[in-house]
Parts: sequence; C-alpha cells; structure tokens
Amino acid sequence: MWSSSWLLLTLPLLAPLAQGAHHVVKVGENEKLEFVPETLKAAVGDTVEYQFFSKVSISFTNHSVVQSSFDKPCQPLEDGFFSGFVPTSSSKKASRTTFTINIKDTKPRWVYCSQGTHCQSGMVHGINVESKKMDEYKESAAKAKANTSPKSQRPAWGFRRMHVDVGKTGKNEFTPNDIREIPGTIIQFKFHQTNHSAVESSFDKPCVPIEGGFSSGFIPVKNESFDAVFNILVQHTRPIWFYDAKDTNCKSGMVGSINAPSKGNTLEAYAAKASKVEKSTIPDWAPIGGVAVIDGLINPVFDGPNLIIPVTLIDPALESTEADEATNNATSTATTAPTESSSSGHSNKYISGSKDNTNSSIHINTAAGGSKPGHYTYPAEISDDTIAFLQVLKLMDRILGETLYAWYNKIAKDGEWEGIYPDSLVAMIQSMSAQISVHYQTLDDTLSHFDHPSFDDTACKLKLPQGNEIDEYVIASLVLLKLEIGALADVSVLIAQKDSWFLPALVTEVGAKSRMSAVINMIQNKNAAAAPREVLLPVELAWSYAMTHFVESCPEKDGGKIANMPDKPFAPLEVVHKELSGDNSDDRALKVTLNYTLPADVEAGKGNGKEHWVAWVGPWGTYEYTKLDEKTKEAKVPENMFGYVWIAVVNDNTVGLSELEDVTVAGPQIVWTSNPQGEIDVGFEKEIV
Repeated sequence: MWSSSWLLLTLPLLAPLAQGAHHVVKVGENEKLEFVPETLKAAVGDTVEYQFFSKVSISFTNHSVVQSSFDKPCQPLEDGFFSGFVPTSSSKKASRTTFTINIKDTKPRWVYCSQGTHCQSGMVHGINVESKKMDEYKESAAKAKANTSPKSQRPAWGFRRMHVDVGKTGKNEFTPNDIREIPGTIIQFKFHQTNHSAVESSFDKPCVPIEGGFSSGFIPVKNESFDAVFNILVQHTRPIWFYDAKDTNCKSGMVGSINAPSKGNTLEAYAAKASKVEKSTIPDWAPIGGVAVIDGLINPVFDGPNLIIPVTLIDPALESTEADEATNNATSTATTAPTESSSSGHSNKYISGSKDNTNSSIHINTAAGGSKPGHYTYPAEISDDTIAFLQVLKLMDRILGETLYAWYNKIAKDGEWEGIYPDSLVAMIQSMSAQISVHYQTLDDTLSHFDHPSFDDTACKLKLPQGNEIDEYVIASLVLLKLEIGALADVSVLIAQKDSWFLPALVTEVGAKSRMSAVINMIQNKNAAAAPREVLLPVELAWSYAMTHFVESCPEKDGGKIANMPDKPFAPLEVVHKELSGDNSDDRALKVTLNYTLPADVEAGKGNGKEHWVAWVGPWGTYEYTKLDEKTKEAKVPENMFGYVWIAVVNDNTVGLSELEDVTVAGPQIVWTSNPQGEIDVGFEKEIV
C-alpha cells in the first residue's frame, strides 16, 4: 500500500511521465451495471481511467473498481488496486472523481464492482484478457457467494482524483465547494482565467491561513490553454476549510470545504463568518502542502506567494516586448535575462551572467525548479584558495551546461533526434541544463562580488560533442557530472575551515548533480546508485581532466590560468581494454590495460625509472593501489570497487588521497567496474530480521 507522503509527491508526476495510450472506462453509465468497454487491451506505459456514474433509481447507488484474481471473482486480490466507492448523483454525467491505474506489464487483470450484488450481476471487467476467459470469469462471478470490498476503504495501487474548478467562466467560486472525499484522494484545483488561489484556514478564522495548512499561492491565468493545477492529498476525515485570498473574494463567498459536517460548523456557517472578514491574507511563500503543476512543470518558480509565469506559457506568439508586458501584468516580478553566445559555437542560453536574482531568466528558473539564492551572506574577504576552487567549478559548470543544452536541442521538438526519448526524459534533460545554469550563476555572483583577479571561463574555447551519435552526449554528460561531483566533495572539505559560509551552496549542488547522474546511469542500463557514497576526486585532478578532454584553449592573457592549479594538465590516460569475469559487458572488470605517454619533463622527473601503480578512487574514504605492469601497462581491478571509479597512474603507493596530486603522472580516467551483486549474506539477513 502507498504511504500518504509517497502518494502526495509521486501521483502528480504520473500524468507527465505516462507515454502510452490513455484508456477511459465508463462505470455504471445510464444506470447499467456494466463497465464500458467490458474488456480492453493495454500496453506497458498505458493508463486506464475509470469514470463513475450512479444508479439513480436506487437511491443514487455508487460503484467501485476492485481487482480480483481469475479464480476468486468478487473477492479483492491481495495488493490489488481499489478505487474506493465513488458517490455521484447522475447516471449520465460522470463524477468529478476518477480513478486511474498505470499499466506496468501485460498480464491479465480481472476487475469487479464491490457494491451490493453488482459483481454477481455481471458488473465485471478485464484488461488484456481473452474473450473466452472473460466469459468464464463472468460465469464464475455469477455463482460467487459474496461480493467483498477491501478491508481498508482507502484507494490503493492507483490514484483517485477529485477535480475542482477555480474561477471557471469568470465566476469567483470553487466548483464544487462542498466536497466529500475519502482519505487517499487527490484534490486537484484547476485554475481558470484571472488570478486566484486556494489557501487552507481554520473554521474559526476564515480568510486567514492556518499554520501547517496548504497554499497554492496566486496563480494568474491569461487564457484557457494555460494548464495550471494544484494537488493536495486528503489524509483524514476531519473537516478542511479553504478560501481564495485574492482581493475580497473570500469575504464575497469564494470559500470551500472538504468533509464539512451537515450540522453545526457547516460550509454555510463558514461562509457567513468569512463575510465579516475585511481583508484576506496568504502565506509569504508557495506552494505549501501540495504540488503545483503548471503546463507540465512540477512546482515551478514562485516569488513569495506569486507564481512567476514564463512568457511562452502565457502566449508563445508574443514578441519580447509584448511578452514582458503580459508577464508583468500577470505578476510584477517576471522579467527575463539576456542570453549570451559562447566561443564553442553552441547557444549559451542556459549560462547567464545575471548578478541579480530578479533578473535571472524566468525560463531557466522554471525549468530548473528554482533559482539561485535571493541574497548571499558574504564575509569581508575570501581566501585565494577558495577563489581558485570556485573558478574550477564554474568552468566545469559551463562545460556541463553547454553539453546538456546541446543534447537537449537535438532531442527536443524539431531537433534532429526528436522522438528518440519519451517527453518526460526530454523535459528532464532540459531541467538538468537549467539547474546547471543556476549553479553557474551562483558561482558567478560570488566570484564577481570579491575584487580578485578572475579567470574568465567564457574566453576559453571548448571541445564539446559534435558527432551524430547520441551516446557521445550521454557519456560526456555522465563523465562531467561524476567529475564535478568528485570535485565538489573535495572542495567542500578544503574550504570548511576558512570559508565555511559557502558550504551550503556546494553540498546542496552535490545532491542535484547526483540525481542527474543516476538518471543518466539508467539511460545506460546501469545501476542508478551503485555505491553508498559519491566518489571524492581531488580538485586538481578534476581540473586536469576537464582541461585535457573538454577545453581546446584558454588565452593566457587576462587571467587565462587558474591560480593554485598545476602548471599544466597531467598526461592523458586511456583505458584500451577491460578483462571481464564473463561475456556480458556489465560483468565485473578484473583487469585493465592502459595507454598513456609521459611528456619528456615528466619522464626526466617523477616518471623516469620508477615503479608505477594505478590509484583506484572509489566512494569517499575508499581508495586502493594496484601494481602497474610497466611492459604491458596492465593492472588488476580491486575486488571491493563497484560502479564508476576514478583511476590515475602514480609513482608512489604510500600517500593518502589528499596527496594524490603530488604523485600523479597520468590521468585521471573514469572506469565502470561492476554493478553490486545485490545478494545479502544469510546470516546477516537473519540478524536484521
């Protein structure tokens, strides 16, 4: 069974993620005890939505959707789906409450209505079932001794959603406003033209937000093509009171309730109290206690309680000047930032140099799901080391941001690879690109604030994927994410003593980038999280890899070099062969064969006539050395390494991770070692139990 918190966070995602067909099944329409269609074929990824009607002639008898087994019709299947009973007063107009399931496999599903003797009367349904089997199921149901509902009356393994219109046809009202729903139901507020909100209050203090209650914030809608909803979860049977905080709408009767009693503290009594309140208030930020979905974007950007609407969501046909005016009419905080072009030749739309949060691109912030900090608590000074570290991270953010955006342009609508990914994944990659832009802007703000010589990453000419293979973009993005995660972890440790004020910005970026790398891992059919911690990589090695593989040149003049980094990158390191434990490309790596050429000055110094080892850097706190065969350039893979790890060729196997830069002669390079086996020792398992 779903927990309520998981349900609240996950269910609003189902609609944008669904890529298959959407099937609609009528339940009890025209007073008939039947599902229409009685059977249907659904593929993996499809959704099935059940719409409910009433048998008016028998005291508005309602219906339910319950999954059973073939052998036991009219009896709920353990861990099967259940809609709960859906009351409605019409046999011809569907209830505002629907129940939707996702099809995750093509196995047969047997369904019945658990009201009265409806199941025995033939009110049954099948998904991906043969007609002969359906006849047998119906015959067996007719002989069932009982028609049973699940013990819990909450919906399960699907989502039950009740649709509420906000301000439809220009009326200042919630439709319906007197709602009756069971726990586990999603209440979806659908916003219509002008500007409205849905805010929870107490019965005693209408038009005033209750502590811990929900608030959609103000959501301005210019036209009906704009899809704006706010979802909340009913978690109990106690009354819930809500209102619109816009102007005097609450006082004028734009209020509503969920499960209000029919006597005493009724909806009418609540509205009467509200009519005496002169001024409505709203929480200082939004959304709270629910999930806003604006044209498919989940929890978009709000400025305080006001939704910031991207111009393209208001009217894509508007020119820039008209669009700015339209946006400002919707919410006074909406402005857009200019775009730049990069020396790599890619559009640099997601790399903004804006110094003020209110001037950040609304498009970027919306796609990213948030913006850079609204203000910074800058100290009087910052150390030179931290300046250098932030410059390295900013350079890597620029490379990563442009790579992701180039990838997105190729897979988006009208791109040369349009349709290769589902829409949800395309939107996810767009969001990644936008999030990296926010990270870049955060670093840019900080470096610009302090009066230090600054390395100008925009003057560098980059080497980004240019080919016609999508794997180039997948691999480059993944490597860059792993590279920067490692560098962020190292920099966070290094600045903890002198510049700890910037730690929150860095460590929270690690989380975002880790999620991105997990998604790309899955695109490659690899384990999303193959280790308990991220891999820490010394920032000097991360800088070396970025400069070797992704930077063609940086002009020496005007700060063309980052201080405190090595004089030049280490020798490039290539893995030319992996010996595996089996025939599958994902089997454990046992041995690697490397290729590298040491420059003359390195050969004459720390590389000449010395033994070499391969340093294996795994999840933070894990590193190991294995001997490198000087003739064959082969080295064994440590047995306790999983997932992606970083390697480097070194001339000393006695130093710690913090000194790895001092002994590195080639590298680093990234290597996939193995998926975890996923097996738990029996003794350990018993101990847990």
